[in-house]
Amino acid sequence: MKQVVAVLLAGVSIATPAQAAVASSDPVSTLKSQIIAGKGVTFTDITSYVQLSGKTKVMSRRGRLQYGKSGLAASDVSVKAAKGRGMSSVFVDEHVITVGKVSYRKGGLFAERGPEGKPWIKINKWLPVGLSGAFSQPVHATEPGTLKALISAGKRSGRTYKGTVTFGQLWKISPWARASLVRKESDELVHYTLTLGSDNLPSKLVTTYLTEGHWPGRGTAGDEIHNETVYKGWGGRHTITPPPASQVHTGKK
Repeated sequence: MKQVVAVLLAGVSIATPAQAAVASSDPVSTLKSQIIAGKGVTFTDITSYVQLSGKTKVMSRRGRLQYGKSGLAASDVSVKAAKGRGMSSVFVDEHVITVGKVSYRKGGLFAERGPEGKPWIKINKWLPVGLSGAFSQPVHATEPGTLKALISAGKRSGRTYKGTVTFGQLWKISPWARASLVRKESDELVHYTLTLGSDNLPSKLVTTYLTEGHWPGRGTAGDEIHNETVYKGWGGRHTITPPPASQVHTGKK
């Protein structure tokens, strides 16, 4: 009898307490549990322009996000513009570090020239996406409010949610979107596919929306902007600090 029981138990998967907690929790609650001071996540973006002739990569972005007790406390985002024939001059390498409500920007569009040896420009406002954010991923699934909207509006299949959200909705609920968007759109749609990892946290987010009104000097009817974001290292420790004061130009002589 003991042998029979042993054989039966061998085919049964026993969940650990941690696994059981993840399985029973909704993604938004799981994300909120990750908002711990000093912890965070990394992400990578690839932005492409899509038209009948195909898809053209225009920029990539790498970022680290550091949480505080109640939300995003700091970020470090680097942008690499694609080089090539026909690329718009607005796509320029950029690096932005944000700590609290202050951002520091190096390079990028309309880069201000500071004194020699001071490549960083201090911006007394929260601008974690820099100026290139207007042309990159405006949706960030690391925000509980944004994740809730994507989960609620999406049709679920396993760990994947597909749906649409309007720019107007994003503007209301997402600080990241408000920093990214040039203006407040209302009913224009963003199509998305969100995939969660085995830890019940955002793993990949793909969005597409029409180019018109978003792309400098371009916008043929039917063309789209395609953004693909991958999130990794949830719960990793991050310490993001401002650039050295000796390298920062504040606008004062």
